[in-house]
Amino acid sequence: MICIDSDCIIDFLKGKKEAVDIIEKNKDEILTTEINLFEIYFGIFNKSNINEKEKKLADEFFDSLNKLPFSNNCGKKSAEILTSLIKRGKTIQQNDALISAILIENKVGSIITRNLKHFSSMKELKAISY
Repeated sequence: MICIDSDCIIDFLKGKKEAVDIIEKNKDEILTTEINLFEIYFGIFNKSNINEKEKKLADEFFDSLNKLPFSNNCGKKSAEILTSLIKRGKTIQQNDALISAILIENKVGSIITRNLKHFSSMKELKAISY
């Protein structure tokens, strides 16, 4: 299985060719996380005027995907990931540590993202650019 990160989801929903192509190429293997779902809907709902067309497109997209929850050992694992990176002088966004923990705990070894810097810091994950 391959996770698609929020940047790829946003680009896909906007119809950007690179994102559409990589999602189409991997359509039988892709999934995402509840954290990515949160990030997308936060962006939609944080606007002064909610775009109903954009929301409906996101609804349809997420309805078609498996979404991994933040559960079991993910809290502990994400804290371990984030503090380990900080101690090595590397920084990532907290949400990226949460996403990484979900993927590692669910044995999902790859993520499609433009944010290679953050995800390539995790030896357990293969960051795939598009």
